[in-house]
Amino acid sequence: MQEPSADWVAIAPRFTPGWPWPEDSYGLGPMYGNDGWCRGCGTPLVEQSGPLVMQGSKFPTADVWMPNWLFDVVCVSEQLAADISERFSVDLGEVHKPRKGPTGVQQILPALTVDSWHRQEELVLAVRARHSEHHGDQTGSSCATCGRWKWLPVGENEAPIVASALMSTSDVLASPEVFGDGLKSYRHLLFRRPLGETLVAASPRNWHLVEAEVN
Repeated sequence: MQEPSADWVAIAPRFTPGWPWPEDSYGLGPMYGNDGWCRGCGTPLVEQSGPLVMQGSKFPTADVWMPNWLFDVVCVSEQLAADISERFSVDLGEVHKPRKGPTGVQQILPALTVDSWHRQEELVLAVRARHSEHHGDQTGSSCATCGRWKWLPVGENEAPIVASALMSTSDVLASPEVFGDGLKSYRHLLFRRPLGETLVAASPRNWHLVEAEVN
């Protein structure tokens, strides 16, 4: 197991192209199975086992892109996927079109860590700093359907991240904490700096690097 490092970054999209299929599951059905995600809060309940399926019309063409709605999904072109799979420790999954199947485009599959990334009191402060004007002291909600807690949205750089929680051999990690509002639900992603910089450099008009505070 690789030692934790402070050299982690996030990447943020300037826009999110394309729409997952089918719309009635926001694309979650093919990825997690029809019973693998909560219809009350949109949170996956199991690990991803199926492909991301994107509507065929206006299929994204950038080398690195994030689809609408799925804010913890990062996809790369076939050529870039081959490059990063050789250079970095990453798992990749297929991206399909509904009728045509595999496209050659690949989804970067993060390793889901177990320990909390954030000290709760620091995350509470970050959420209130962002949302107090419209949500008062509310920091999130517990889903009435699945019982899982979801924090109101904040960025990866808005609350300190505990370095010891980032124990993994993978070069891309997903937080155990879930963020979002309504049916939007996503985990924070962190990339080791060389991978994050590679992804931003491959599609600089679409992405920017976000420095995370890891200590």
